[in-house]
Order: sequence, then structure tokens, then C-alpha cells
Amino acid sequence: MNFTAIDFETANEKRSSPCSVGITVVENGQITGEHYFLIRPKEMRFVPMNIMIHGITPDQVEDADEFDIVFEKIRPYLENRLVIAHNASFDMSVLRNTLDLYQIPYPSFDYCCTMVMARHFYPYLENAKLNTVNAHLGYSFSHHQALADASACANVLLEIARELGTNDIKEIAKATGIGIGHVYPGGYTAAKSGGKSQVSCRKDRPLTFSPSAPFAASTPLSSSESISRAVPYNDLTGKRIVLTGPLKSMTRGEAIGYITDHGGTYLSSVSKKTNMLVTNVPNIDRLRPEQMSTKLRKAMSLISSGLPIQILTEDEFLRGGH
Repeated sequence: MNFTAIDFETANEKRSSPCSVGITVVENGQITGEHYFLIRPKEMRFVPMNIMIHGITPDQVEDADEFDIVFEKIRPYLENRLVIAHNASFDMSVLRNTLDLYQIPYPSFDYCCTMVMARHFYPYLENAKLNTVNAHLGYSFSHHQALADASACANVLLEIARELGTNDIKEIAKATGIGIGHVYPGGYTAAKSGGKSQVSCRKDRPLTFSPSAPFAASTPLSSSESISRAVPYNDLTGKRIVLTGPLKSMTRGEAIGYITDHGGTYLSSVSKKTNMLVTNVPNIDRLRPEQMSTKLRKAMSLISSGLPIQILTEDEFLRGGH
């Protein structure tokens, strides 16, 4: 089975603002190449939410190539191949909009969406997010890192193909009730769902990993059990804690439960009463105020006025501030 998996991360809300791309190449059912590129967006505007999701900051792409240069490097992995993405409508839109921005003709390739495929084939899962599906498949990866996401996307298709016993994408598409789209010079045809899907035989198998945590478990655990066993005990008694942005190892609800279980108090906003702010944004000292979330900007302001608020990464927080 031959195909290319692709994943973009963007700097802001515009689909023409890619700041990184991951490419995973599969030949004969095996990953034969993985390629990762940082991209300098034409408009160097990063919004806080996007930084919180992927961790890429403007200084990291300052000296990177713009998309027109990067595209020439990835074009061979797209042209006349099957291209897959998890939430393909997003990644194909980023590709088309950025090609349009640079007035570059579209390449020609077929594409399909592993998110729609997984939603149909694993309907018993809570959702079809990339980390949830791969947790079910026993595959652990660093979510929202473009190359890791591309390889995780490839894993979804390979596992479905293996279970269905076919490497023919048309047969897989028919069995999972999805459509195959096509991008071509001058336009594209969207991949539309259609038909009834088979359901995976994995339905009755327990999860190997917690979908919201990167820690492997020797036996199946609930999300809360996974978290409590994966990190050391953290005494948060009397601490008032604010979270900003998505976390990598747990959902926000699990994080709030973790705080209260360890004696702390969760606050929804930053104030003079706040003791800790937990964020996954790296190198916050390099961010301009407009690149910070409202909570982070408020915390930095209070710190500069003399208040002792700790700003911790998720990892530091789970390890007691060390």
C-alpha cells in the first residue's frame, strides 16, 4: 500500500498561514520516509490559541523558508499519489489556500480523510480525534506536532487496511463508507461520504493507552487512574490554580479533578489571588503581549507588579513545580 500522510499546523485563523508541515511516506505498507519543515508564514502573525496548540512561536520560524520553497521539497510526495490527512478538509484547505496565495498551480492527487474513515469504522469510540483513535489502536505519539500527527494518521489507515485485509484504497473507502477526493491543476473535487460502513472487530477490546495521556499502561486504566499513576503525588493544598490553553496529558476536566484531588482550588481566571498558572506555551519570555493569551498576559502583568505567581509548564506542574 503506497500513500503520503500530511499534517499542517497554522500560525493563525487563516488557512493560508501554515507554520509547519509533516509528511510521512508509506511504501508497500511500511513507513519509508518522514519529513518535517518549519514554515515562515507570509503574514507573520501568530495567535495565542494556535501557539498553545502546537507550541510553535514566531522566533522559531523567523529564519525558516516560506511555503513556496517548502512546497518544492514536498511536491514529489504529493504528485500523483494517494494523500491522506486526519480532518482532510482542514489540511487540503490549508494546502489549496496557500498555493493560491503564492499563485502556485495545484498538483494532481487523490485524497481521503482518516478522521471520517475512523468515525465510521470505530463508531463506538467517544470521538474520532487522532489521539483517541490511536489510543484505541495502541499507538502513542506527541499530538499536535505535525510529523508525529502525520505518522499517527498513516497508522490509522494501515490498521484499518490490515483489519479489512486489503490494500486497495477503493475497497477500503467502500468498506468504511467514505469518498475519495481529487486535487488537480485548476480545482478540486471534495471527498464526500457515502454508503454504509463496516464496524471494526476491535469493538470489544480494551484501550491500551489513555486517549488523553502519552503514558503506556501495562493494564487498561481509566483516564483518572492513568493520570494518578503516571505522575508523582503533588501537594497543592491551599494553591489557587488557573489553566490556560489545551493540555497534552489530560483533558481540562481531568486537570480540574487532579487539582481538587490534591488539595488545590481551580480558578477560571487570573486574579491577585492566583498562585499558579499552567500553560503549554514554550519560551513565554520571547512572546509579545499580543501573542499571549488573556490569562497569560494578566499573570505577567501581576508578576511585574510584584505578585509571586508561578507560571509552570504542564510537566513542571505535574512534578510539583520542579
